[in-house]
Amino acid sequence: MIRPTLYISIVLMTLSSCSNFLTWHLDKGIHKASTPQIQQDSEEFSDKSTVNSEPSTDIEKLKNLRDRGIISRVEYDQQLSKLKNTLINTGLETQIRWSKSTNDGLVGNTAYLTPQKVGTVIYSTDSDGLLSAVSMSDGDILWQVPTNEDVSTGISVYNNHVCIGTKDARLLCYDIEQLSQNTHSLLFSGIKNATTFSKYDASIDINLITELSSPIIGLNNLFLIKLDNDDLYMIDPNTEDVIWKSQSINIPLRTKGSSMPYLHNSSVLIARDNGSIASYDQINGTLEWFSIISSRSGRNDLESQRDAEMNVVVDDTKLYYGHFQGDLTALDVNSGNIIWSSPFSFINDIKIKHNSIYGTTTKNFLVSLDQASGFLNWKIQISKSITEPFIMDNYVMIFTTDGTLLGYETSSGQLVYKKDYGLDLHPQTKFILDKSDVYFQTIDGDTICLRILT
Repeated sequence: MIRPTLYISIVLMTLSSCSNFLTWHLDKGIHKASTPQIQQDSEEFSDKSTVNSEPSTDIEKLKNLRDRGIISRVEYDQQLSKLKNTLINTGLETQIRWSKSTNDGLVGNTAYLTPQKVGTVIYSTDSDGLLSAVSMSDGDILWQVPTNEDVSTGISVYNNHVCIGTKDARLLCYDIEQLSQNTHSLLFSGIKNATTFSKYDASIDINLITELSSPIIGLNNLFLIKLDNDDLYMIDPNTEDVIWKSQSINIPLRTKGSSMPYLHNSSVLIARDNGSIASYDQINGTLEWFSIISSRSGRNDLESQRDAEMNVVVDDTKLYYGHFQGDLTALDVNSGNIIWSSPFSFINDIKIKHNSIYGTTTKNFLVSLDQASGFLNWKIQISKSITEPFIMDNYVMIFTTDGTLLGYETSSGQLVYKKDYGLDLHPQTKFILDKSDVYFQTIDGDTICLRILT
């Protein structure tokens, strides 16, 4: 019995030495690249954008040692995290081209008010109804008009009109040509030395049953509107006639889902707060198909919430959607048949590139999924609240809500860039991409143009 015991002891000492050598080897920073599965946090990184110059394939060696049992799963995860948390020099550079204080931003619990790009102009509003037009080239404010309305939804631009939704359930649209002349007049009150602005008259002023939940969509001089009770209407804005409507079921507890309807060919696609998605005929509102993709289940109403926040994404013949506390689901856009589901909760829009889906979950994971199957390519957890991703070339980028820009390789999830801009951002910030420039608005009302050089 002495010889086998001695043999086993020698083998265990050898394996332990290999494991210790690998750990020392990695801790010295010799291995730097990755093809990840799960990575923890990016907060422990330094503010330097680059540390290493050459990525390696040591992650494969690490996997091989794990698969052969030379290192444990715990050791593998620890060393993988060290590899992933090392910045790689890719030559990626970012800088703010211009920043303009456009308005007073968001007040209270107001949802994110999405700016809109038309031509070379960005239109925006704030919670107090200050409408602005900004030149994309240099940030010059072309005009500003205070409507003095309490805005809850916007902004939409259609038929040379800017449209907003108000907290008192009105749809207001203003003629851009009149706004550009900025003929707004002062109203002198009866109080001595006090001057206030009167409300600016809208070209279209429609009283709604309840507030808008998302910006309107224009179609053949008609307005497609979604209310915060989840009802969908096609209306004529001139006569206020209802062309068709689709009513939703009552939900015991929910927030106002801000997902917009989506026009696809001759259909209207809409996600609702009951965990469903449906398709309607654009002309007459006839239901074409209906699918429950995130069943309302839980121990109470709060756990059963399935709010529709992100916007519908269509790529070729597939539709992709994910509810809050639900699953991300791929469906056939023509039939509504479910192709696959992946257990991630989303409130932000997803992006598709290189046959992969990129998104940020409500638990602050940045994830990459295989577009065909929904299988996980990689995921990275961030310790702070994060925005939706945007993609520049082969890099997927996100902001933390306190203004740190993070960049990752799309193929591997390897961190390649980090820079703190100190911006105050809403979790549902929308980004407008134009070549190498990214435009967005901060919570305090600054319009930003960020240039990214890859």
